Amino acid sequence: TSSGICVKINNLQVPEVIRHGSPAVLDCDFSLEPLGDDELVVKWYKNKTLVYQWIPARRPVGLGILKGRLNLAYAASEQNYSVHRALHILKSGPDLSGAYTCSVSTLKNEDERTKTMLVFG
Repeated sequence: TSSGICVKINNLQVPEVIRHGSPAVLDCDFSLEPLGDDELVVKWYKNKTLVYQWIPARRPVGLGILKGRLNLAYAASEQNYSVHRALHILKSGPDLSGAYTCSVSTLKNEDERTKTMLVFG
């Protein structure tokens, strides 16, 4: 058994196809054992470019193409360590089509998964 904190992404939910102008939720459901911050960081990348970062107990930050296009108050869970794990895109556009990667890391380890979203119309 490995010592310390283990982080694991259980399910990455990214809509495969979405209509232009509609909202979208991209959710990164992960578990953390044992529970504890231990420098937890949740990051989302679009085509390998950082577009979102959240550190528990701080405000989430939208970056690059998603800056100003997210509902940063969106709560994906009631747990303090994962409340802002998801991207809530207010209005999607064709420029948001691409590969989205969720990365969850602690000081000890990290897990990441990628799925593709296509915006049409």
